[in-house]
Amino acid sequence: MSFISLDLAKQYLNVIHDFDDLKLQMLLDGAEDEATQFIERTLSDLVEEDVIESSSEIINENTLPSSVVLAVMMLLQGAYQATPEDAERLRKGAEIKLTPFRIGWGI
Repeated sequence: MSFISLDLAKQYLNVIHDFDDLKLQMLLDGAEDEATQFIERTLSDLVEEDVIESSSEIINENTLPSSVVLAVMMLLQGAYQATPEDAERLRKGAEIKLTPFRIGWGI
């Protein structure tokens, strides 16, 4: 289950049909996984403490930092609708957005 909704991902990609929903969900899950591997922590680690303590709050794209959501969307776009060259640019842009959240630099 993704933190970011399929509806938001489709809006970002300007997809208005349902034909690719399964593929998009798989790519969205993969983009979130790629982001977590890069930052070396889970997306739930980025949610503010007071949101986690509130039992009525649902953890989703609204509780994640906006730059993290955008980074995941960039990774998704690279996988779904970009040329190989553009996909590499999107990945580098996503890494720039995710870098402030990364831990374990090994320095």
